[in-house]
Amino acid sequence: MERQIIKKENGTYEIIDMEKAIENLVRFEELYEYIMNRETSIPEELAKLRNEGKEKTFRFRELMGQKLLNTSFISLLKEFDIK
Repeated sequence: MERQIIKKENGTYEIIDMEKAIENLVRFEELYEYIMNRETSIPEELAKLRNEGKEKTFRFRELMGQKLLNTSFISLLKEFDIK
């Protein structure tokens, strides 16, 4: 993603292209919302598979991987004070 906003040394920001900056922000917010929704839906799906005795299935392992990835991504966002 090409930067549309540059932080200057004095702490202010320069907007290169407002329309593209807004589009990028919208896409980021949609990604953030998706990740946060998955953070609650994945454990529900995992619980359902556990109840069905399907802990060894590809789907279960795939969901565990997604959960780990999402948790890591959320931790990274928190490091940048994005909540």
